[in-house]
Amino acid sequence: MKRKRKIDVNYIIMLAFLLLSANANILSSTMVAWGVAIVSLMGYAITKKLITRRDVNIIAIFSGVYLLFVSLRFLLVNDLEVDYLYSDYIFLFKYILLSFIVCTILRDKLLAYFVKVMVHLTIISLVFFALQLLSPVTMFKMFTTLNFPTGNTIPGYTNALVFTYTQGFHDFSNSGFVWEPGAFGCFLVLTLMFHFFLNSFKYDKVTILLIIANITTFSTTNYLGLLVLIFLSYRFKVPKINLYVLILVPAIILAFIFIPFLADKIVDTYQEDMRDLKHLKVLEKYYHHNRMEIPLNRFSSMWHILDTFGNKLILGVSNKYNEVLNKSYTVNISNGVFDFIAKFGVVGLLFLLYKYIRFCKPYLRNWENIVYCVVILLVLSFGEPILFLPIIMMFLFIRFKQKGFNRYKSEEDEEEEVDPHAYAKGA
Repeated sequence: MKRKRKIDVNYIIMLAFLLLSANANILSSTMVAWGVAIVSLMGYAITKKLITRRDVNIIAIFSGVYLLFVSLRFLLVNDLEVDYLYSDYIFLFKYILLSFIVCTILRDKLLAYFVKVMVHLTIISLVFFALQLLSPVTMFKMFTTLNFPTGNTIPGYTNALVFTYTQGFHDFSNSGFVWEPGAFGCFLVLTLMFHFFLNSFKYDKVTILLIIANITTFSTTNYLGLLVLIFLSYRFKVPKINLYVLILVPAIILAFIFIPFLADKIVDTYQEDMRDLKHLKVLEKYYHHNRMEIPLNRFSSMWHILDTFGNKLILGVSNKYNEVLNKSYTVNISNGVFDFIAKFGVVGLLFLLYKYIRFCKPYLRNWENIVYCVVILLVLSFGEPILFLPIIMMFLFIRFKQKGFNRYKSEEDEEEEVDPHAYAKGA
């Protein structure tokens, strides 16, 4: 007699976590959805007794230090309205608390469920991407008929929760369930890195699927991040310097120089960005007429933030810093590294990287591998504002070495409940 299939609550939790992190749909654009998600997860964790005394101490100490940091910064460094301080407080209870609760509930299965759900969302994205290529008009009509509110004002932007399509902007690239192809590529590269951590850098069907999906994003920064990750996988398996390394490194450098899609695009982007910064007044008129923000690219975003805030970037300005920028020109920042620095300063970025390194270290052989991981995160976030999202904030709270389950199938035969107090004792 077959047993009834249990509802995989962990899967549902991770799915909600990723959709909220996507910054693209009706859930992530609605404060009510965030509130319901956080309250529900907190209630579930308390009911199942998944929160230990140590967990409470961790979030209490972190919250105290965070609130002290943003409060002193507001009072002593930045001359801003009180709304900016409230925004920093909300960030704690919205993004950070969500990440903490999910890490607390899933514990050592966090990455396994992350990869599992991402694989399913990736397969769905490839199906919709095929439809997008075959009949973009049908895709757009179907999504606009659903008429889900998204909070995104870009013309042609549509989202059906598990897939995003922006007509006229991303007709030939895969946005997945995130707000644009570049951001989806960031999620994919991180997922592949997590998958490598769980399976000791073995190449399998999941690896190939994630690589193929990344190719469909047509994002230069994600391609670079993927190249570094693939090189990391090789160095993990072959830590000694050999002939292949001596050949591969110069080959990658030469490919970067001579392949137009890589080097030329980056040079052209930088030159175009510098021209945009010199003509913000002209661009403001054009985009204001079309009811759009000025879309500053990676380099122009970096220099605009540097020129505007200067030394204040040591401690950062505010989670709501973009309103300061918009007092002069209404811009859309696309550089995630400097977006995070403007929010929480160089100090905040260094702390995040420290926690990220601590997370990566148990899965790697040496410091060389760790450097590659840091480069991957910086490359990805230089191209997209992802560092503030819950999927990155979770690095602050992952305390246990993660365990995978075979082929990412739920452990249906596991009958014993995990005792959170056992984790507390072993931590």
